[in-house]
Amino acid sequence: MANRALILSALSAGSFRVDGDFLADDIQIMIQSLQKLGIAVESDERGLRFQNDLSWRENSEEIELFLGNSGTSMRFLSALVTLRKGITILTGKERMKERPIGDLVNALRDLGVEVEYLEKEGYPPLRVVGRGSVPGGSIQMKGDVSSQFLSALLLAGSAFDEGLEIELEGELISKPYVEMTMRMIEEWGMKNEKWKMKNGKLRMKVSPVSFQGHDYQVEGDASAAVYWWALGFLQNAEVIVRNVPDDSVQGDVGFRQLLKKVETGLKPVSTRLDMSDMPDASLMLMAIAPMLMFPIRIEGIASLRIKETDRIEAMVTELRKLGGRVETGEDWIMIYPMDLDKYQVLQNVQIDTYDDHRVAMSMAILGTRLGNLEILDRDCVNKTYPGFWEELERISKNP
Repeated sequence: MANRALILSALSAGSFRVDGDFLADDIQIMIQSLQKLGIAVESDERGLRFQNDLSWRENSEEIELFLGNSGTSMRFLSALVTLRKGITILTGKERMKERPIGDLVNALRDLGVEVEYLEKEGYPPLRVVGRGSVPGGSIQMKGDVSSQFLSALLLAGSAFDEGLEIELEGELISKPYVEMTMRMIEEWGMKNEKWKMKNGKLRMKVSPVSFQGHDYQVEGDASAAVYWWALGFLQNAEVIVRNVPDDSVQGDVGFRQLLKKVETGLKPVSTRLDMSDMPDASLMLMAIAPMLMFPIRIEGIASLRIKETDRIEAMVTELRKLGGRVETGEDWIMIYPMDLDKYQVLQNVQIDTYDDHRVAMSMAILGTRLGNLEILDRDCVNKTYPGFWEELERISKNP
């Protein structure tokens, strides 16, 4: 949500604030990238101050942006920099170079943007040649591509000359993330119809608009709140998250309702759960699953194989270290109840994190129930939640 707000701020003229907790590495990478592009944004104790006259779009020098392992930054900025008069190189860590981006590049090329792969076809790093404007218009995309590709295009598309209409082929996955993007664009001043069907196909449209900056408060991260809701579930405790409203547009707020389906000791509505609308939260569900009284099959998670790591294989490997019985397929994982009588709490199982923050945090929450897990490379949580360990310790000392 923060990185969407930052892209919209980059497109907005005026003096305004965007406030929230912006310490996560992913957000810092986005802030630093906007500054490197020439956008006047400064940090203070409350958040960010923008003084944006949109002159960054006239900057014709070649700029290289190193985006680490921040997927949102790579996708969102690839679309944003099409609007500047200059060449932009977008690169990142080695894992970023293994994450496909071809569908987004093809869409940009369909819109007339010159984009070149600098190494492997279909993957970053990219060389984007900006002309200062993009005509826009209508394009087609597959609905099962990354929702971040769609969000990147919709955010930048509001500044295209003719706006942007995307016609989807097939079913849209991760729809709540795209809905969040559309709602935030609307909050920034676009009042168009968001969804419509035509010839049996879903279409999304943003009309061209000149955004004026306004003060904005970014709510708490529902994807981070998932870990505390899960902690309450595993510990039979009440955990209150105060800065994620019940009516939040963030899709992962649905994790609270999902937990009610998998109450420990009760037979669920179904042992098959489709997590295509909240794939990030599915890792926490995987970590909870061995503690249930019934097997659970988690489906609709093919996108997890191209995240910071192959998250399905990572969780399979780590759960099996604990003695868990796990089966898996291309887009599903089946996890069976764990025999806690056979779990050796003194064996000090070391959990590899694969430089993936969500693996680390999910397994840490499970560790509060099992005991004596050692999470390796604990600093990987800084990607989205640098205060995670301190918060976990605080809660453990205040039952």
